[in-house]
Amino acid sequence: THLFGTICSQPPPETQQLTTMAENKLEVGYWSIRGLAAPLRMMCHCAGVEFVSKTYDLQGEPGNWDASAWFSVKPALKERNAFMNLPYIVDGDVVVSQSNACLTYLGRKFNMTQDVTKMEQALAQVFDLRNDAVKVFYGDYESGKDAHYEKSVPTHYEKLNLWLEQHGTEYVAGSAPSPADFHLWEMIDQHELFAKALGKASLVEGYPKLKELYERMKQLDGMKAYLASPDASLPVNNKMAPFK
Repeated sequence: THLFGTICSQPPPETQQLTTMAENKLEVGYWSIRGLAAPLRMMCHCAGVEFVSKTYDLQGEPGNWDASAWFSVKPALKERNAFMNLPYIVDGDVVVSQSNACLTYLGRKFNMTQDVTKMEQALAQVFDLRNDAVKVFYGDYESGKDAHYEKSVPTHYEKLNLWLEQHGTEYVAGSAPSPADFHLWEMIDQHELFAKALGKASLVEGYPKLKELYERMKQLDGMKAYLASPDASLPVNNKMAPFK
């Protein structure tokens, strides 16, 4: 039986039992931004799980950035996982790195995976959107922002909206949010902020299925908890990005 229908309002008994002791709290580690960790944090809130949102601050100034807050602790974590990078998850004896692996790990842990084949495809498509966004947000913003708004984002949104139409489901892999939906929600929200920063119209407005998903997820109890948390108020991108 799929548990997500009740997860966002009440944690399953086994999850409550696991998280009553502080030493069992799951840890999500990332920079002190939303970035790739935002979907992971959302999932923890929606699962009703107490977790540690471990953030690392980038210090310094352009040309002299200091990332020692992270790199000073990375070696110890790398001893437990050779692939160690940000984001990561520490869950007892389990240490997970690589962005999609972290998302799918939490999806399995919280029983949010839904149809795996559909979820994996949608997750890859969302990551394509993110990669295009990162090229602009962290790159030559002034020369790339208009093309991203006018061409790149609509290309991705058209595919994602059509996917929802083809499968006739509320979410990309079924009747409840999967890891791909949380990442998708984050990218839609980032691009709504991006459109506002440009003084332009909403990007999701012309894609009814995507807009429905975006608005529906905001009404989940767990998402309301996330949006009221300090994690949701973090900058979208890091300090060196022209669009933060």
